[in-house]
This record gives sequence, C-alpha cells and structure tokens, in this order.
Amino acid sequence: MDQQVRVLVVDDSRVFRSILEKILSSIPDVQVVGGVGKGLDALEFLRMRTVDLVTLDVEMPDMNGMETLQKMIAEKASFKAMPDVLMISSLTRTGSDITLKALELGAFDFIAKPGANMQNAQEHLERMLRNAVNTWKTRQALGRARTAAPTVTGAAAPARAPASASYSLASQVPHTKPIMAIVLGVSTGGPKSLAEMLPKLCASTDLPILMVQHMPPNFTKSLADSLAVKCKHAVVEGEPGMVVKSRHVYIAPGGNHMTVRTRGADFVLDTNQDPPENGCRPSVDVLFRSAAKAYPNDSLVGIILTGMGNDGTPSLPEMKKKSAYLIAQDEESSVVYGMPRAAAATGLLDKVASLTNIPEAVLERINMVKR
Repeated sequence: MDQQVRVLVVDDSRVFRSILEKILSSIPDVQVVGGVGKGLDALEFLRMRTVDLVTLDVEMPDMNGMETLQKMIAEKASFKAMPDVLMISSLTRTGSDITLKALELGAFDFIAKPGANMQNAQEHLERMLRNAVNTWKTRQALGRARTAAPTVTGAAAPARAPASASYSLASQVPHTKPIMAIVLGVSTGGPKSLAEMLPKLCASTDLPILMVQHMPPNFTKSLADSLAVKCKHAVVEGEPGMVVKSRHVYIAPGGNHMTVRTRGADFVLDTNQDPPENGCRPSVDVLFRSAAKAYPNDSLVGIILTGMGNDGTPSLPEMKKKSAYLIAQDEESSVVYGMPRAAAATGLLDKVASLTNIPEAVLERINMVKR
C-alpha cells in the first residue's frame, strides 16, 4: 500500500465539507485528518498536526482562500509541515479571480465546484477530486524517485542537464524560413509557470502566441486578464473570427476547443464544442493539428509545458511533418512532468529546456533565419 495522504478539508459550508470528506475518504490511501470551517482554524490545525494536502475553499467569510494561503505561506515555519494546497472554487468570476491569484502564489491545483443544476454533480465532483489527488500522488512519487535515484559513476553515467540549462536533441534539421506563430499547451501548474515565463517570451518576440491551458469557463478569462497585466502582448480569450495578430496572446476559452485556419492572407480563430480529446476541452492536440494544417512549412514553434497526461503529444507527428520546431519543459522545472514526458518520449523534440530558458530556446529558433 502506498503512503497515506493526510488531507485537511477547509470549507465554511458544513454540508459541502461533509461531502468532500466522504469523497476523499473513499479514495485509496487518503486519510482525512480533519475538517474546519475557517481559515484561522486551518492555521491552528496545521500547527498541531502534520498534513500533506489541504483542500481550501476559495470564498469564505472573514478570511477567504487567497488570504488563508498567504497566511499559510507567511506562517509555515510554525507548522508541523507545509502542505500542498488544492483550491476548491466556485464557477463565479470572483471565485476564478481569487483562484488564479492563489495558483500564481503556489497552490498546487484547483477544482471547480459543480453548479447546483449540473446533472450528476456529485459524480463530477468525485471524478475531479480523484483526478486531483492522483495527480498530486504522481507528482510526489516522481519527486521521491528523483531524490532516491542512485548516483552512477564511471563511463556509464548518463549526462544530466542542470535545472537552469537547455539542451538540443540529437536530430537537428536546418530551418530556413521565419517563424510566423508560437503554439503552446499547458495544464497542471500552468498559471504560475505562465506568470513566470510568458512575460519574458512576449518581451523577446512580437510573434502571436496561441495557447491552451486546461481550465473551465470563467477561469480562462481570469487567466487572460491576469497575464495581460504582466505581458507586453495583449492577452485575450480566443473568439470565433478573430484575426491572429502580432503582439497578441490568444487563450482557448474554457470548455471550448480553439482552432486556427486561413482566410485569404489572414489566420483566423474558431472555437467549437466537439468532444473532448485526451479527456480535455480545450485540447492542445486540437489546436496543434489545426495550426499544422493552416501554417506553412517550417513556420511554427510548438511548446509543451507542465501538466498531467499526454495532451499535445498525439499531434506532434503532424507538427513535425510541417517542420515545426518543438520544445518541451524539462523535468526539474515542471510541476507535473506528464505532458512534457510524453512529448519527449516521441523522439520528435528539437529542444528540452527549463521553464526559465524556454524564451531563449524560442529565440534560438527565430534567429536561425535573418529577417
């Protein structure tokens, strides 16, 4: 049996708190060690007990989830251990705004409370909780594996790039055409990673950036607004009929796939609600496939960042057929090394880079051709 995951549930609604506790207790290897209704009570609990994961309600009276997380970070030295935090958010704009700030501050992930009128709401909540906990457990297991990996000496020792480095892969092909667009996919850990990386990328190039971040409706609008404050580019949710322009970032709207197509000399966005791919809508693969079809040969950079699963990987052969330059985030800087790991396993990547060095990796490709 795996190590027990000790969970503290923080929610001001006694009824919803009870529902969360019941669902979490049904997940293998999860032990609910407590449930409290206030942020201050959560802080006191963490001083007394060791907790691995806190589910933290976003909208609470007296001290909301964001304020509680800030207090947790400020007072972590007084805790038995500093837990990871899973935000539990309403689908309101206020809830999504607070959640985005919490994710940028360092919350591990979030799930959205199902609406009261949602069919099979409790089953949806259970699925989201199980996925979030399993993602957390996978991340912990990978971290332990890296820590426990034996040191290999002698000629057989594998070369390992430091966390701050980037490195090219063995098969390199010449690139002779200028880049026209950057397409990017990211999931778990995305908001914090994007807040760090995207402003640097926008400062480095005027190219348009088309992006999928796995999120439900409202949350992608909050993400766009948050990144717009930080970036030189305009950052917006993609809408049907939008013409792709330089110095713009287009984020696939939550709950919708986003595609790009040609219209005369322009590249134009569309959205749809086709079935999810890889369990995701929006899906990175849907965007990547459409970009590979729309843009000329040798004119795309594709980037895959932190996230659980393999979304984006099935479309990489189509991207590579169009000579797209493919970059993935390295293991050391990924919050969850799932999507980048799957991409690396294809052998199609041109570059693996730390989050910090991804803008530099993009510039390297841009500079292969003098404009």
